[in-house]
Amino acid sequence: MSDLTKNDVPAQGQLKAEESVTYFGAEAANVKLAIVGNSITRHGRAEALGWYGDYGMAASCAENDYVHRLASKLEADGRRVRLCVANLAEWERTRDMALLDTLYREVFAFRADIAIVRLGENAGLTENLERFKGCYSLLAARLNACGAKVILTDLFWAYAPFDAFVKEFAARQGYSFVQLHDLGSRSEMKALGKFPHAGVCMHPGDRGMAEIADRLYGAVNACLLQKP
Repeated sequence: MSDLTKNDVPAQGQLKAEESVTYFGAEAANVKLAIVGNSITRHGRAEALGWYGDYGMAASCAENDYVHRLASKLEADGRRVRLCVANLAEWERTRDMALLDTLYREVFAFRADIAIVRLGENAGLTENLERFKGCYSLLAARLNACGAKVILTDLFWAYAPFDAFVKEFAARQGYSFVQLHDLGSRSEMKALGKFPHAGVCMHPGDRGMAEIADRLYGAVNACLLQKP
């Protein structure tokens, strides 16, 4: 099995519904950044998995997940950043577009300057690739229509049919693209041996989270340098 299919962290119930969208950072911000993702972005406490955090799964602490690392790097540049962070695992799992107007409506109301789409691992891509590609395209287009410059990433655990689609789709639509699929096959990028549950251990550890943040930081800065 590929690492994508070996990941057995459940897609359902990663967060309580009312916690699916959260905010942090400067109130008087000059950069509004939305990040939509899955457990790699934020997973609530799950004792059955031996996971007791409430941040990007398998990071050693909140400050070391890619979301907080990215925010810290931008703040170190003197930027005042407000983040809207959403776990879209329920949407990934079901491909229910109505959820964008209910469970995740705040993401679009946030009117981000930049939106990062960092998901796909929970979509059952080996069975649902074509259906998910359509839903994914609509999600990105909707974020763009709300005024955001869009940054797309491929998967942490490589799945070539989807990874290639995301890269080509980003180029065709004029979105930014960040490659991540080379990280998930590298043991030093994962949290191997750090948790009792094998699926949690397959997630990016601190080194993997730092690499994701570094790659996204370059793309975010490029977007900020673009003319409106």
